Amino acid sequence: MKLAADDLASRRPPPQWRFLQLALVMFSWMIVYPRLERVWLAQVVLQIVMLDVMLVTLWANPAWIRLRRIVVGFLLLSIVASVIANLDLPQAWMRVNATTQGVLHLPIMAACVTGVLTFVFRSERPTLDGIFATVVAYLLVAMMFAQVYGVALVWNPEALHLGSSLDQLTPQGRDGRLLYFSVVTLATLGYGDFLPTSEVTRMLAAIEAIVGQFYVAVIVAVFVGMYATQGLQELQEKSSRRTEARRDD
Repeated sequence: MKLAADDLASRRPPPQWRFLQLALVMFSWMIVYPRLERVWLAQVVLQIVMLDVMLVTLWANPAWIRLRRIVVGFLLLSIVASVIANLDLPQAWMRVNATTQGVLHLPIMAACVTGVLTFVFRSERPTLDGIFATVVAYLLVAMMFAQVYGVALVWNPEALHLGSSLDQLTPQGRDGRLLYFSVVTLATLGYGDFLPTSEVTRMLAAIEAIVGQFYVAVIVAVFVGMYATQGLQELQEKSSRRTEARRDD
């Protein structure tokens, strides 16, 4: 029995490119963000990226009803904290607000990493957009650790050596260097230009390196295995269709 073209089309859903655009947005943000001169503009761009991440993750997980409200609530609170950061507040209050803003971003990113990987492994067959989804999850993990490093710097300016004094860096320039350090640590490249100098940041860097190795060794390996399984199944289907066609002839 031959499969009709409509049946084959129904088995292959139309391609989605939401994670592709999200990956491009995140890469563009990583390049542009440290170069922004105005703090308020950098905060707006960051919140737009976070909103894009949240919307794509919620689209990929329509069953998230209760969790959706929680994630949106954290995002709204982080927006309020970013607005407060642009006010003329005492230094002690600025430290508390910076810590609050970094802490509020962590559950949003953690939920998005979970949602993105759930989408990847829930799919019936691997897709090109699924590949970009794994890239997005990887970048989100790096952003999470960058937020933690930022909080550590707020309370201990000597926790990380960033090549320049913190007084010489703009907030977005500092965050750009923290994200660079986080990505390099997650990928276990270890260039050595930026260094953790406190016990807390050293342990965080070690944990991030372990997470990076685990991600490549397990998450990516499982995804590649899904591709191999799909290829084998397609070969078997083609072989069975050829056999059935010969029988019909």
